[in-house]
Amino acid sequence: MDRRRFAKISGATAAALTLGGTRFVPNVAAQGGNLVFWDTLNSEPRQSIIEGLASSVAESAGATVEHRGWTLEELSSTLPRSVDSNQGPDIAQVNNGESLAGPMIRAGQLVSLAPYIAQYGWDQHLPPALAARNMYSEDGTVFGQGQLWGISIEAEVVGFYYQRSRFGEAGVEGPATFAELETLMQTFLDSGVTPLVFGNSDGWPAIHLFGEILGTMVSREYLDGLVYRTGDLSFEDEAMVAAATKLQEWATRGFLQEGFSAITADDAAALFQSGEGAMLMQGSWQAPAVAEALGDNGGFFLMPPASAQGATASPSPAPSPSPVAGATPQAGGGGSVLHVGGVGIPYSIITGAENPDLAAEFINALISPEAASALFDAGVLASTEVPADKIMANTVTGDLYSAWNQVLTSDSLGHYLDWASPTMYDTITAELQRLLAGETDPQAFATAVQADYAQSFSS
Repeated sequence: MDRRRFAKISGATAAALTLGGTRFVPNVAAQGGNLVFWDTLNSEPRQSIIEGLASSVAESAGATVEHRGWTLEELSSTLPRSVDSNQGPDIAQVNNGESLAGPMIRAGQLVSLAPYIAQYGWDQHLPPALAARNMYSEDGTVFGQGQLWGISIEAEVVGFYYQRSRFGEAGVEGPATFAELETLMQTFLDSGVTPLVFGNSDGWPAIHLFGEILGTMVSREYLDGLVYRTGDLSFEDEAMVAAATKLQEWATRGFLQEGFSAITADDAAALFQSGEGAMLMQGSWQAPAVAEALGDNGGFFLMPPASAQGATASPSPAPSPSPVAGATPQAGGGGSVLHVGGVGIPYSIITGAENPDLAAEFINALISPEAASALFDAGVLASTEVPADKIMANTVTGDLYSAWNQVLTSDSLGHYLDWASPTMYDTITAELQRLLAGETDPQAFATAVQADYAQSFSS
């Protein structure tokens, strides 16, 4: 299905669009002209929110704003070619790290946001550890430091959505440790309930599942160093092998949805939202759909740690993986978890933008308090701490928002492993599919992924 969407919004049509039911008029200087932005916000509720913001900017600036929504894969492949042919947008979401941002910066296709930081206070928008995910050196060779190249309006964290009724019927509560999680999944399996609804025909869901297991075993120094490409670190590491072994074990034990290799992530989510299974591992972006489908029966919790010491509280409605001896550097584990996630795909100004100053004004409107409030009200995790008055106990979004605030407080947000090299996404998705199918072993998996990583330093 072609999920691209195009909308042309001007000041004349702005009155028909609102932001969260309220007219929002940003303080944007009248500049006129045309502003084109591309992103992945092509479904509700994000689509209405972003187009409501666009209408407000159009009205204030006396400009015409054009929005085109794409799938992530389409946008990532189309954007660099469009910029090369001078047919690109003024603003676009540019995926973090070496997946897209680094190559585009090196190709001179993005505009540094450094000139606008003081004007808009963008250095205060995110904690330093999160802001680093949108930073590169001026020449685009060093990820995680240097200049700001994009602004994220959303945050993302991966965890477990669960059916409260299933947990109640089984007489179980949310797990406090990794061992309890495995015991819980075995309990559901023994009772004929699919423990973890999972679809991996897209490839990327396995990155998240593997990354969550890995996050219970490694330190921040290791994971940051690997993704930011600093230090002499390797994917061919004891922790990587241990996490791959555990993931393969989960598939063998039957913890994952039967036939997962032929099920898409969207179809897995739909199955869970229709009442299938006990849990769904997905990102925070799934919360609005889960909340709408399950209502009070839905909940959310984060991956529990190897041991209960320092654990993030599990929701109230079982041998644990030990830190891997000899991992490089020392593994994390214990009472800490580095959760898969990050800031949402950031908005960047594209080289050749008709009016970069208007583009910057638009980006600033995207992270206004009014925009964040509209996102929270819609169940979407904005890239800031969630105010207490937005957190409703015993709801999907309430669980998610509380978990996010805890992640911020504990600095326990990890990374998406595919950011580590320009070709890592293709490599790690293919190797994880082979691992889950039993076509490769954990050590060979780590070796293959490391070969991609090592090659990226010499290309």
